[in-house]
Amino acid sequence: MTGERSQRRASIWLVALLVGCALLSVGWLVVGAVVAVADEFPGVERSFQEAAAGGGGWARGVIAGMRRSEPLSQLIPDAALSVLVLGFAGALLVSGVRRPARLLLGTALAASAAAFNLQSGAASQVLATVTGLDLIVWVPQFVLLVITCATYVLAVGWAPRSGLPLGRPGPWVVAAVVGVTAAAALGAALLPGSVRCVLLAGLVLPLLGIVGLRRQIRASTSERLRAPARLLFGVLVATVAVEVALAVVTGVLAWLRLPGLDLVDPTTLDPTTLAPSEPPMVLWFWASRLSLPIVAVAVLMTSRRPGTVSAQRRFSRGVVVVLVTALIGSLHVVVNTLAARYAPPFVTQELAVAVSALAFLPAFLMTSRAADRLLYGTRPAPYSVLAELAALPRGTTGGIPDLAGVTEAVGQGLGATTCRLTVYRPGLPDQGYRWVRPGEEEAETSLEVPVRHAGQEVGTIAIDRAAVAGADEQRRDLLVAISNSLGVVLQAVRTGIDLERQLRAALAHAAEIADARRRMVAETDSERRRIERDLHDGAQHHLVSLSLALGLAEHEVAAGRPEQARSRLARVVEQLDTAEAVLARTATGVSSPALAERGAVAALRAELGEDPHIRLDTTDGAVARFSPEVEAAVYFCCLESVNNARKHANGGPIRVRLERGGDQLLFTVEDGGPGWDPQAPSASTGRGLRNMTSRIAAVGGHLDVRSAPGKGTRVEGWVHH
Repeated sequence: MTGERSQRRASIWLVALLVGCALLSVGWLVVGAVVAVADEFPGVERSFQEAAAGGGGWARGVIAGMRRSEPLSQLIPDAALSVLVLGFAGALLVSGVRRPARLLLGTALAASAAAFNLQSGAASQVLATVTGLDLIVWVPQFVLLVITCATYVLAVGWAPRSGLPLGRPGPWVVAAVVGVTAAAALGAALLPGSVRCVLLAGLVLPLLGIVGLRRQIRASTSERLRAPARLLFGVLVATVAVEVALAVVTGVLAWLRLPGLDLVDPTTLDPTTLAPSEPPMVLWFWASRLSLPIVAVAVLMTSRRPGTVSAQRRFSRGVVVVLVTALIGSLHVVVNTLAARYAPPFVTQELAVAVSALAFLPAFLMTSRAADRLLYGTRPAPYSVLAELAALPRGTTGGIPDLAGVTEAVGQGLGATTCRLTVYRPGLPDQGYRWVRPGEEEAETSLEVPVRHAGQEVGTIAIDRAAVAGADEQRRDLLVAISNSLGVVLQAVRTGIDLERQLRAALAHAAEIADARRRMVAETDSERRRIERDLHDGAQHHLVSLSLALGLAEHEVAAGRPEQARSRLARVVEQLDTAEAVLARTATGVSSPALAERGAVAALRAELGEDPHIRLDTTDGAVARFSPEVEAAVYFCCLESVNNARKHANGGPIRVRLERGGDQLLFTVEDGGPGWDPQAPSASTGRGLRNMTSRIAAVGGHLDVRSAPGKGTRVEGWVHH
């Protein structure tokens, strides 16, 4: 609660200081405008002279101030810039009531409107004449100037930008404020107004801002906090570059004493002629006056938080454009000016253009690297991250790198704070990997690039936009190159996942086959015991009876009763036929002579051909012979299915179809019976269905039974050749 009251009290004092400086600047501008009107219009001047002769104090002040008035051609842009600065100060006041940095910067702008206005000297002369206080001239020249410099340094080097309470300023901020205050005081005492403006507003304050913002960038823990500081930093770097270039041009023009580009500075009077001096620094002066409004524009743009990070790239390119323009423009002016003294006019321009053209590309490359280093610090060299990816140790499964390590390597290699890698897994949810630089917050916005392999999108990689921001397109191209190189890795991961799924399916199928084989062994053993029982109870009984009948026939022959012996032998023949039928039926569950001789199709046709309710369809490929195990399994399953249909279809039609598809033999048995519900609690798998499933699984095939009430039953199966 105490911190909130302190913050509110500090905001009130800053608002009061801003408003007070704005009112002082407006007052000085209004008085200066009156002096300019009197100086430009003779009728108005005569009116003031008449009023001064009558003892009017304000009239005498205006007449005295006219000697320090700017010409109209210079006054209009000077006043327009001052009004523009006051407008930006008002915008900062409205948008930053609870933001100390904006209130301090708005105060600097409000005070600079009069401190750097050359017409304020004429206004000070008017007020000094009216009040009789000569010290009043120090209000814009010293007081507002010191406020401008001190609040500017505090705004860029001390005040927080996120609405946090004001803390104690650090030693660097205190030293900077003391130093700039001393420089402002010294400049007010020794330097003309135009020189004070270009040195303080054009060089000293931007340089201090660069140092302060650089410290803020290094101390920030997230890209959300660094992005606004980087924008201001880039603006100040561009401002200093332009000021230095114009300083070089101004120095060359002054050294050669060439006419043109002169600035009328009424704050300095020639002691002999009482005429203001005219140094050739008009471009340098106007550029210095624009430096503070440009900073205000950048600060106001940072209020659009969602667009702050995305605007870095445009600003970084703008910085490069401004730096290259300033450098090449200065070179062109210097070469053109020097060549004009020694070469004909038609050679001068061509020489300046040629030198500028030759220097453009080296200047652009050098400036791009320098701007990137200034805005983003030392970042890894382009494409070095590709070498790091190639050097990553392979994983333990299939030689595939650990994707978590790949994500970290990409993030560190690009100097990013956040890196995310997503793998599209077939048939499974996407797998994501995320890396955030230790001590940093996860970036809110990121640049996402798809990862493709053989034209198919297999994943995505995303990093925070600050990592690829800058004028150098190689950083953005590098992310695309990284995504291309990761395509093989991600596809290998996807393939590994698919192979793992297939392996699991194969293991499950192998377990099913093993289980089927175990069941087949059990069924075979049970069948063997059944055959043994049938032989013992059936065929063996007939064979014993046959043996007894033969013995009786032999006895009848020995007794001389041939008729009785003949009757006994006839009955033996009948018993032989019965025993043969019993043995045939006992062996039917295991094999068939027709099956062994002519194949499954012929055996089924021989077995089922006489039944009018059964329709057997085959293709040419199905007639071909298969292995005995396959033919026996298919033959048995078809017979068992037909027998089940005969029992349950109530005389309905039965269709049997065999066909060959590739290396598989496919068979289908369907009936038009009442059907049944396989999911019903009363439904159970009978011995015949289990026996069919076991036989088909034993030869590597598959069996499927489909049925529904009122829709009959359909048995489908396949086995490999």
